[in-house]
Amino acid sequence: MLPSKVTPALPDGTYTAVDAGADSGRAALPGEDMDPVRSPDDPEPATASGHEQDSSSSSSLGGLDKILPKPDDDQPEGKKRKLKVEEPLHQETAASDIDVGKYYLQIKNWKAAQSRFESAMVLDPQNPEVYWGLAETERHMGKFAEARAHYLQLLDYDPDGPRAKEARKALRDPDIESAAGSSTGQPAAVTAK
Repeated sequence: MLPSKVTPALPDGTYTAVDAGADSGRAALPGEDMDPVRSPDDPEPATASGHEQDSSSSSSLGGLDKILPKPDDDQPEGKKRKLKVEEPLHQETAASDIDVGKYYLQIKNWKAAQSRFESAMVLDPQNPEVYWGLAETERHMGKFAEARAHYLQLLDYDPDGPRAKEARKALRDPDIESAAGSSTGQPAAVTAK
């Protein structure tokens, strides 16, 4: 709607500058209290004769202490209330780390995948998926001895699991077989079934 030059009529009882007289209909401050934002801790102002405070008024603060509980009402005698701030719980799970690690494997971000699988190992050290993920990242990064160790740990934890066949195949890889011989000083031997 576009503004017009005509001022709309105000509803009855609305304060205007013309109505600034004594009987304008505006609410007056009680008594001699000219400070509408007085603190409840300040003493009550002295009331002038004929200006007694009405105890039924909604702006009266009298009797407020009867309604509101005292700050230490819910505490046993002699004990002070302590402010207790709870830290938000960070609920990291091995499953979420494994899922993110698998994502990093898919996009070939080997270092990030390794980091997530290592984090999952701290949270769930007996999960075969963790060892499979670590072995895969290490194989792609050229850390064949570490990859071999993790493939073998996977087979120890879950010899008939879904990743066992992939682990046995990876252990037959010439790079991983040769890494086993060079890291222990013994000939490489695959203990795959």
